[in-house]
Amino acid sequence: MALSTALSPYHSASSSSHHRSKIRDSQEECSLWLNGKRKRLALIAFPRRSHPPWSVKSLLDNRKSRMSDNGASDPSRTLLERLYAQTQKLEEMGTDPSLFNDAQSGINLRILESDLQAALASLKKKEDDLQDAESKVLLERTELNCAQEELVHRENEIAAACSEHMKLEEELKLANLNLASQATQIEDLKLQIKQRVDEISTTQYALSFKEDEINKLERELVKKSEEAVNTGVELKSKAHLLDGANRVVKKQEVEIQQLREKIQEKEEELQVSASLQKLDEKKLEVAEANLGKQTMAWLLAQEELKKLAEVASKHSEEAIETMEDFGRVNKLLANVRSELVSSQKALESSRTKMEDQEQLLQKQLIELEELKRSVISHMKSLKDAQIHVESKSVKLRVAEARNKELERDLSMEKERIEQLQGELCNERASLEQAIQEKSFRQETLDRERTKFGEMHNLLQVKELELVEARLEVQRLKSELASLQLILDERSLELSNAGKKLKEVNEEIFEFKSLKNSREDQFMQATSMLKEKEEHMQSVQNDLFDTEKKFSEAESVVERLVELTNKLVVSVKDKEYEGLHLDNEKETKSLGPLSKKPSGDFKWGKKQLETELEFTGESLRTKEMEILAAERAVIVKDEELKMVQGRLDARERELKKLKEEMVQDANELRQLYALAQERIGERTMGDLAIDKLELGAAELEVEAATSALQKLAEMSRELLGKASLSFELDSDSEVFAHNKDGDLGVNVANSECIGELMTKVAGLCALTDRLVKEADIVVDVN
Repeated sequence: MALSTALSPYHSASSSSHHRSKIRDSQEECSLWLNGKRKRLALIAFPRRSHPPWSVKSLLDNRKSRMSDNGASDPSRTLLERLYAQTQKLEEMGTDPSLFNDAQSGINLRILESDLQAALASLKKKEDDLQDAESKVLLERTELNCAQEELVHRENEIAAACSEHMKLEEELKLANLNLASQATQIEDLKLQIKQRVDEISTTQYALSFKEDEINKLERELVKKSEEAVNTGVELKSKAHLLDGANRVVKKQEVEIQQLREKIQEKEEELQVSASLQKLDEKKLEVAEANLGKQTMAWLLAQEELKKLAEVASKHSEEAIETMEDFGRVNKLLANVRSELVSSQKALESSRTKMEDQEQLLQKQLIELEELKRSVISHMKSLKDAQIHVESKSVKLRVAEARNKELERDLSMEKERIEQLQGELCNERASLEQAIQEKSFRQETLDRERTKFGEMHNLLQVKELELVEARLEVQRLKSELASLQLILDERSLELSNAGKKLKEVNEEIFEFKSLKNSREDQFMQATSMLKEKEEHMQSVQNDLFDTEKKFSEAESVVERLVELTNKLVVSVKDKEYEGLHLDNEKETKSLGPLSKKPSGDFKWGKKQLETELEFTGESLRTKEMEILAAERAVIVKDEELKMVQGRLDARERELKKLKEEMVQDANELRQLYALAQERIGERTMGDLAIDKLELGAAELEVEAATSALQKLAEMSRELLGKASLSFELDSDSEVFAHNKDGDLGVNVANSECIGELMTKVAGLCALTDRLVKEADIVVDVN
């Protein structure tokens, strides 16, 4: 219907132009018109070869999408980006009518449909994920309800424990009163026993002190007698030692004088050897200077030889003379070398001699220093021996005086010991009586202590039970408070999650409505494109018919030209009049034939021009409509992107909520594990080690995630660079080979795909290497 409405004005305009036009039968106009139509046909048919870049780009987009699906985390975003890129390409096609192609536009529309279906599938997947999240939230709510029931049960247990705690406190108060009365009785007995024990201890201490004094005096007497005998013997031995030491000292003094004389002689020899060494060093320096001069002269001679060789190469006539000079110079150089070698050997030998002399001098100096040290040590030992002998003689005199005093003290102490022994006998008798009384009191005290210990043990058991009950109550209270806080937080989070889910559902509903409107617009655009294709096919058929008519007109014009040539030839003949009559008859017979084709040509020409004008106007209107539709599509794409961003944000929030829920569950498990470990008498050191291990594991996980993020960013950058270079290469190759046909395009496509595969393989190898360096194991599909 649309095609008939579009063609109706063309037929009316062509009929009116047919009636208005006049017959013109000029050959030039026909040829010009034919050439113009052929040019237009060429312009219309030529752009068919400019569409392969779109197919190449679509393939590239497909490749990019597959590659990004492996690396990126959101496939729906990549699909939307592909849709946006293809809509932009369609917009460029709509703006440039020369690049329009029906078959390629159909292919692009199919690609758009497939991309839209993929985007819809990804959105459905997201809806399924949201439903899964809702089901998980409901499960967590049921778990929280179960936890609340457990809390109520624990509150009942806490109330029962509190009642038991009150009963135990009352029993403990009664036991404390009984223990207090018994403790007062025991303390009175203890005071009495302490008094008697103090008295006994004082008497025992006095007796033991006196016994110790007597024993000390006896020991001192024995020691002093032994010391007196020993000092006498030592004095005799030390006198003999003093005589021997004096003799040794005299001998050592003589030896020291001899050593001093030897040291002076060695020092004089060292001075002489040092002066000789200095002279040798000066001689060596002079020899080295001479050697340097000789080497410089040798080098100069070598340079002169080189110059002579160059001169000899230049002047071939004087070669013989220069060769003789060269031989003499070589002999001189050989002599100089031998002298240099001999002088170097002499220098080396003199240096070795100097080094040997230096080593000998150093050894002699070391020996002299050792001799000096030994002499000094001998002198010190002699002085020490003299001082020691003098101190021993003084000690002998003091010891003799003390011996006499000790003998006097011994006689006095013996008398005193006899008196103390009598007192000791009396004190022992009184002490035995006190010990008997102490044993009786001790027995009574032991009985009371056993009773007190039993009561004390019972009290400790009750106190331990009370402390355990208090700790249990405090623990249950803390657990109740923490669980109550967690429940409040979870209820708030669940309410927030419900609100967010409602918002997400509303946004999904809006997105579905937008999607439906977008599909309607897409269907309208496809129907318009189909109508345009049908119209283009009809126009092509009309053009084919006009080409046939033009070929017939050309044949008629050729016949007319032949007839005119025959007329020119017949004028020269003598029978001009007869032929003239025949020609008139032929022209009369051919007149209507020639007039009819020329009229048909004019009418067809006008009709086609008007049809082309109307088709151009209709194409422009359709292009404007397509541009408006594409703009609307772009706006809808932007809205889709906004909705997609919101969905991504909601998904991130849901993921965060899930992570928080998991963290809270892990914390509860950790608390439960800690409680079990405390019950099982686990040490704090083990807990600290577990915490450190958990921290290390978390750090390793964070390092792995950061390395993976870096790898993903690097792969995205490399993919972007590879896609840009690939698009540029494909565009340039397709533009250069537009005139070579579909075969060249296929070759370019295969080359581009090969390059893309090589780049992707290189990128995969690089990512594998980076993963190996980061020590991360990644499963690659």
